[in-house]
Amino acid sequence: MTHFKDHWVNVGAIRTRYWQAGNQGSPVLLLHGIGCSAREWDKSLATMGQRHRVFALDMLGSGHTDAPALEDYSLDRLTRFALDFATQVGVDRFHVAGNSLGGRLALACAMQAPKRIASLLLADPAGVGLHTFINFRLATLPGLGEVLTRPNRMGLRMLWRKAYFDPSMLEESRVDEKLADAKREGAQAAFLKTLRGFVGLRGFLPGPLQQVLAAAPNLPQPTLIVWGQQDHLLPVAQGRALAASMKHAECVVLDRCGHLPQLEHPEAFNQKALAFWARVDAAN
Repeated sequence: MTHFKDHWVNVGAIRTRYWQAGNQGSPVLLLHGIGCSAREWDKSLATMGQRHRVFALDMLGSGHTDAPALEDYSLDRLTRFALDFATQVGVDRFHVAGNSLGGRLALACAMQAPKRIASLLLADPAGVGLHTFINFRLATLPGLGEVLTRPNRMGLRMLWRKAYFDPSMLEESRVDEKLADAKREGAQAAFLKTLRGFVGLRGFLPGPLQQVLAAAPNLPQPTLIVWGQQDHLLPVAQGRALAASMKHAECVVLDRCGHLPQLEHPEAFNQKALAFWARVDAAN
């Protein structure tokens, strides 16, 4: 795994870790999924930074960013946090890319602050269809969730191997870092509050799901959706349906790819991202 220099900024009272690459070109904000961190972009940052100013942050309660004992880890709170982070690092209008929960938050950024979002790059975004992984649904149950998400190496390895088409691509060093992050004070509680804010026993909760499905057809931003054909956590049909519902969206499906296209097929993913942003920038 490639590591980048840790940068820190206060987003409100929250001490926030981020990685940065590039010092010219249009800015890009990278949003990771639940239980993840800026490291989920470690195979993209350097390449993207050749043409853009790229920021990958640890979201509220994730990675090395503070995980305070808040009641509110809702999608709205996380969206405001992402937008406030961009403001703190001096970025007004930007491309936003997100994987899994990060993709759902990217859509929410476009819904909350449409004039600030130049384009959307959604990699297997969560919460755009009903179905999700059974382990996440079970973890929403009181008591059981606390047991299922108690940090342990075997459980984390089993979960994240399912995120890949080729499980051998999951490096042990990545499991090590996920375990260390999961053991940080407040991290497990933050994970569960975030999860329970948009997932229930039957799948994604109808309130947040209907909110995004109602808003998506009216979003003006050019949108590129990238989905792994063999995503075992979120079915690829959700990506195709989302793209069909939007005015300016394209869905690209990568074969032999699971839930993390930016890690499993980084060259193809980065190439598509850079070409997409070049088209958007040229049109503006």
